[in-house]
Amino acid sequence: MQGTLPKQLVLYMSKEDEETFLQYLRSSGDLVILPAISPSSDFAPITVLPEPAEDEDTRKFWLLNKAVRLPLVTEYAPEKSCYVIDGFQSPVVEFLRSWTLSHMMLAGGIRADMNYLDDGKQDLVPKPVEFRDWFDSMQNWIRRSFKHLTLLTYVGPGAQTFMEEGGLLH
Repeated sequence: MQGTLPKQLVLYMSKEDEETFLQYLRSSGDLVILPAISPSSDFAPITVLPEPAEDEDTRKFWLLNKAVRLPLVTEYAPEKSCYVIDGFQSPVVEFLRSWTLSHMMLAGGIRADMNYLDDGKQDLVPKPVEFRDWFDSMQNWIRRSFKHLTLLTYVGPGAQTFMEEGGLLH
């Protein structure tokens, strides 16, 4: 089957780059930002992202476009005593935020599976075209707005300034 690999980009983003990216997503559709974990299977949307820190809860989120007609699949993770989103089965984009520590910026990125397992067909099928188009529009915006560093790596304008002022991208 064509396109079974997930699509992803590695991103270096300052706080301003992140805000500009999320503004773009909000302007282009029904964006909902969901946490990586939840005490219940009903994930409450996040309106303001917390300050990124070492703790993954402040750096990993799911981007959901409510216009995509595919249910959100969640499952209980006993090892974490909470619920998690099944990114493979759900119409979500994993959003890992960049994180700055001293003079070093750790990469973040976006990643999404383009297929899911259809229980009825017992086979991998492509996620809805609205989802694939949404992810492609995200990638295209990043390619237009950020500087291309390597194959799948892009640097936002703010992260570029951080680098020019002596910061290291790691």
